[in-house]
Amino acid sequence: MNDYHYLAEHSPAALLLVQATGTIIAANPAACRMLGRQREQLQALAVDDWLQHASQVLSVIAAAPDKAVAVTLYTGDGAQLAAQLHVRWSEHADHGRVASLALSRIATQARRTDDRARAARTAIEHMDEAAVLLDAEARIRALNPAYTRITGYTEAEALGQPLQLRDSQHEEGFLLDLLAGLEAGQGWAGEMNSRRRAGEYYPAYVKITALDRADKDGDRLFVAVFRDLSADKAYEARIEYLAHYDTLTGLANRTLIEKRAELARIAVARDGRHLALLFLDLDGFKAVNDSLGHALGDELLCHVADRLRSAVSKTDIVARQGGDEFVILLDSISKPEDAAYVATRIQEKLRVPLTLGDQTVFTTASIGISCYPDDSQDLTTLLRNADMAMYRAKRQGHGRYVFYRPEMDANAHWMLQLRNNLHRALERDELHVYYQPFVDVTTGRVTGIEALLRWQSDELGMVSPSDFVPIAEETGLILEVGEWVLRQACQQLQRLHAQGYDHLRVAVNLSARQFRQTDLVAQIAAVLEQTGLDGRHLELEITETVLMEQAGATLDTLHALQALGVAVALDDFGTGYSSLSYLRRFPITYLKVDKSFVDGIPGEKGDLTITRTIVAMARSLGIRVTAEGVETLEQRKWLRHWHCEEAQGYLYSLPLAADDLEWLLSNHEVLPLGNETGTLASEPTQLSKE
Repeated sequence: MNDYHYLAEHSPAALLLVQATGTIIAANPAACRMLGRQREQLQALAVDDWLQHASQVLSVIAAAPDKAVAVTLYTGDGAQLAAQLHVRWSEHADHGRVASLALSRIATQARRTDDRARAARTAIEHMDEAAVLLDAEARIRALNPAYTRITGYTEAEALGQPLQLRDSQHEEGFLLDLLAGLEAGQGWAGEMNSRRRAGEYYPAYVKITALDRADKDGDRLFVAVFRDLSADKAYEARIEYLAHYDTLTGLANRTLIEKRAELARIAVARDGRHLALLFLDLDGFKAVNDSLGHALGDELLCHVADRLRSAVSKTDIVARQGGDEFVILLDSISKPEDAAYVATRIQEKLRVPLTLGDQTVFTTASIGISCYPDDSQDLTTLLRNADMAMYRAKRQGHGRYVFYRPEMDANAHWMLQLRNNLHRALERDELHVYYQPFVDVTTGRVTGIEALLRWQSDELGMVSPSDFVPIAEETGLILEVGEWVLRQACQQLQRLHAQGYDHLRVAVNLSARQFRQTDLVAQIAAVLEQTGLDGRHLELEITETVLMEQAGATLDTLHALQALGVAVALDDFGTGYSSLSYLRRFPITYLKVDKSFVDGIPGEKGDLTITRTIVAMARSLGIRVTAEGVETLEQRKWLRHWHCEEAQGYLYSLPLAADDLEWLLSNHEVLPLGNETGTLASEPTQLSKE
């Protein structure tokens, strides 16, 4: 191969050697690539097979051999290629007059347009939004893959079919009217519903544009692009839900209830009616949560939510404030007393026992009620007032409701003072234990003592247990204080035993929070060991509510206490569940008849019957009975007649400081003082040996 041949073979320029007739004699590799043919295919190829308008082009280059000529070439795959042709004529030994041609591509406007069209088609095929080409009848002429992916229609199923768009905002035929009204280049955009192949409609954001060209038949064309908004709508709905509803219970949250309360306030103001806010807090929920675990605690909250919904009308709103607090909006009541009926119905619903896991749980709630417009016309204040009333209800005992009263505002300041001072009461030695005797109804002899906590504050004076015990319970301070009372009571009884009163027992009250401590039994065993007191001389008092809250766990704890020799008394019997079946099941040693029933003896026939029945029932079960709040000889007479073993109350003695109790025991073998007259024991200061 000579140098010239080498140069032609490796030149990047496309080179052809053609006869005067345009027949190709030779071609280099670059020309073969441009024309899309093998060298053997090009050689002897007729001019009309590779050059458009060949005769005209040959005439031009024959007349002006040095002029560059724009031509169109035919490639091997039938495509057309715009090129520029440079020619040089010469004489060939074998072929006569020949032309050496150099070919170069021309990037024509048509080609650029075609490239853009291909790029546009590629973009449309890969876009996430569905795109369709429509005619004036809204029939689909073309579509992209996203349309099939979103709607489920294949190309064969969709072509020629009308695009289905609808919503409640537009009448049938809206799409056709829209297309008819769009001028070339104009567009419309908005939300509508598009139909999937399965039949359901989904929300879509649609953009329709009228094209400025028609098809070959002159029909107008439109492009519709739409995006599936289902995921966006679901996300928006979720955000809206989270903004207004509690994720655990499905109840409204405070934000929603405030909005609804504002609307309700406007309505009742117009109609002259009332609305009420009920602020509800579960009693003893923390104990359930701590002992059973958060999973069962959450399950309990869901059950409570269901019961609250079932206790109110469909127009009322139940919301979860947070934790175990709930708010109920009664949006139209004729009078405030109607809220009391709802509160009572709620308590009845909650009292039905629940089974969580293998535990039976009983729930009650403390409810505060404030009403519009009587208590306030401001919703925030109404809620605060209901909250204050709820705390008043909680201090009065479990399962109660209380209406807000203006004096509670002053009491709220008082309670804040109590809360602040209570934390320092132990370290300041302001807490004291007083003792009230149990007396044998028949003989009048003292059989035991009950330890009662008292708080003599340097700043606030004597504070009632009904005021500070709920705060201690709420803050958790009751655990520290309760253990201190237990130790003080056991030490005091040991002193009395050393003085010869070794037949006495001491009773100590346990709050719900204390009783639910996982280490309660170990704690009591430790105190007994430290003080040297025999467990059979200790009695622990719990309420029916504590007994019933978690039947399974309670039974285990009671059996463990029984193993220590410790007796258990059921306090305030008759005010709660009063279930005979549970009395048979639990190891209860003492049953204390509530003072509210003893007060009615003998004048109230109902109280008389209830007390007699409780005494008879307990005796039949082998449970000893202590009557609380005995104040008259007539009450003692009836209790003795019914064979009630013990009594406790002002007829026998007020609660006494330890020194006063020792003085009473050493000076009086039989109580009450003055057997026939029923003389009450004097105040503790008057009983003092001083």
